[in-house]
Amino acid sequence: MNNILMKLTVALLLTASSFAVMAETKIATLNANYILAKAPQNDVVKQRLQSQFTGRQNELKRLVESLQKERDSLVKNATTMSETQITSKKRDLDKKYADLQLKDNNLKEDMERATRAEQKKLGEQIKKAIDAVSIRGGFNLVIKQQAAVFVDVSIPDITEQVLAELKK
Repeated sequence: MNNILMKLTVALLLTASSFAVMAETKIATLNANYILAKAPQNDVVKQRLQSQFTGRQNELKRLVESLQKERDSLVKNATTMSETQITSKKRDLDKKYADLQLKDNNLKEDMERATRAEQKKLGEQIKKAIDAVSIRGGFNLVIKQQAAVFVDVSIPDITEQVLAELKK
């Protein structure tokens, strides 16, 4: 009986202390998707990526146009060419198409890698902004609105404050 009473007392004390901790916890929410979409760094990232890859994209466009012209020329002149010339020209075109495809795949991979690196940097900047706003606001816990099943309107939304911090 004493053992049961002792366990009940400990359980009540733990429950009371957890309520006290919860009463001291200051919670906020934020809309992570909105922050990602509206972060001012997005434009800088897009411009940086575009300037980094524009040359290679233009080169690929020129290669595609050149190959189309060669193919059209082959189709147009095939009647005046020997079988050996046609075969040779087709093989040359196939080789050039394979090279073009390889360059295109390499460009896509490089763009994806650079995009991931830029997104990682942006994520780190957003995390620093969230931390700064949370510390200034005295928040112990910040929850993504998208992850919450229910958010009471009395819980502050720090989304705009985080965006303002990113603009600094």
